[in-house]
Amino acid sequence: MRSAPIDADQTPSGVVAADGVLPRRCPECQGRYPADFKVCPRDATPLEDAPAGDDPLIGTTLADSYELLRPLGEGAMGRVYEARHTRLPTKRYAVKILHQELGREPQVVTRFQREAEAASALHHPNVVGVYDVNHTSDGRPYIICEYLDGEPLSSYLERQGKVPIAWVAPVIRHVCRALAAAHARGIVHRDIKPENIFLCGDANLPIVKVLDFGISKIADNNSGLTKTGMVMGTPAYMSPEQARGDKVDHRADIYALGTILYRAVTGHRPFEGLDAMATLTAVLVEEPPRPCAVESSVPEALEIVIQRAMAKKPEDRYQTMVEFDAELAAFDPTSLPPISVLAPIGAGKKPAAAPAAGSPDATARTVLAGDFSAAAATQTLARATREARLARPSIALLTAVGWLLAMAALVDGIAAAIRWLGAGGELNTTEVALTVIGAAALTLTPLVLWLRQLSRKVWKSTPLAMQLAQRLRRTVLLGTAAFGTAHLVVRLMETVVRREAERVNWPGWTLVELAVGFTAAAVVWFGFALAKTRL
Repeated sequence: MRSAPIDADQTPSGVVAADGVLPRRCPECQGRYPADFKVCPRDATPLEDAPAGDDPLIGTTLADSYELLRPLGEGAMGRVYEARHTRLPTKRYAVKILHQELGREPQVVTRFQREAEAASALHHPNVVGVYDVNHTSDGRPYIICEYLDGEPLSSYLERQGKVPIAWVAPVIRHVCRALAAAHARGIVHRDIKPENIFLCGDANLPIVKVLDFGISKIADNNSGLTKTGMVMGTPAYMSPEQARGDKVDHRADIYALGTILYRAVTGHRPFEGLDAMATLTAVLVEEPPRPCAVESSVPEALEIVIQRAMAKKPEDRYQTMVEFDAELAAFDPTSLPPISVLAPIGAGKKPAAAPAAGSPDATARTVLAGDFSAAAATQTLARATREARLARPSIALLTAVGWLLAMAALVDGIAAAIRWLGAGGELNTTEVALTVIGAAALTLTPLVLWLRQLSRKVWKSTPLAMQLAQRLRRTVLLGTAAFGTAHLVVRLMETVVRREAERVNWPGWTLVELAVGFTAAAVVWFGFALAKTRL
């Protein structure tokens, strides 16, 4: 894909400029010319000296085809120019040229080349087109891209603050499509942020383009550009695994896109007002404020979608962009069809098997299909909204009930142990008091730790709260049911089978019943987590 370097810094008339610097400028057409030119060869307008510090590349022609007209923007790696085709004057391009000082760094040049390779491999309406890659005469790589007339999402959000859900939902869904196509080819963007999402055309219904695959991860790429422990990306939109420097898969892009959605509907970043290092720390250990708490107009159903996309653990997020897109369909008034089948991965190539959800190196390289209708998504989110509203009250109630049951069980168990060891008889007042105090002491520390865990890691996350409420409900109900069943079996065995009713109150049976109840509760509690991990 890389062409041989050519002498690209030429004037429009074909005269080579000394050292690539063109100090004379036409005020009419903005063309640039050597110092000995007096008038513009195009329109005969007298030339003037370019302002001090003006870009010397303006007016030069690359590869005899692309005349640089004006700068469009600048980033850490390079500057972007508008260019026109010298033989097809109506054709416009965006030319991204690497900064001169970075052109001497092999890894940076390789990343620049990777951007061209990754983007050019994706023939998708929501990915910026890349047409060529080459070098200037002084060795700086450049990429010829599709010219986009519009603005980045970052500028739009900066101007608007927060945006209506009906506007941002189709924008995010178009990004889902672009990234689904990238993931299907084993390409993970790794730097999804508002600056890399471009809005073209009508601002009310924009055409969306994903830009800058410069730090993308390509499956089976052994270039050694990234290693475990190396942090790549933008802190405000970086997934926890990126912040740790771990290997990442396509779910890092899902996290970043959820963060953009959070920013768009609330008007604030999840962790605002922090420097880069503090942001990375917060991404790792803190839950951001609930979207509903930051902006009351955000519906709880959308909060669930955002927070699931932004889950700390990759296995807790949506596993594909297809799933994410399907959940957003209920909020999209444009009736954009869901992603049902992605385009084939490539001519003559067979799609790889679907990756394991928990594998850190997995990539979505398969053709993904799903039957996600907007009506089904609406019903699912309506049900999820009801569950979300009940989640936190359920946790509070079940925590209180669970603590009281644990207290009662411990009091009963300690009393049974005392009676058993004391050869029967009733407990005196001192023993009763010590039993209650001992049970309270044994349960108080776990209760405090539990409440601390709730406040730090669960209470701000609606999806986690919903999962925990379900887990607590099953644990309390089945643990209690197991205890009651064990007690009923003991009564039937002693009163009906053995016909020794007085043995029902034997302290040993109380300990057995409690053991059965606690064991059942533990199996349900840990089995829920194990089943979720396997899924």
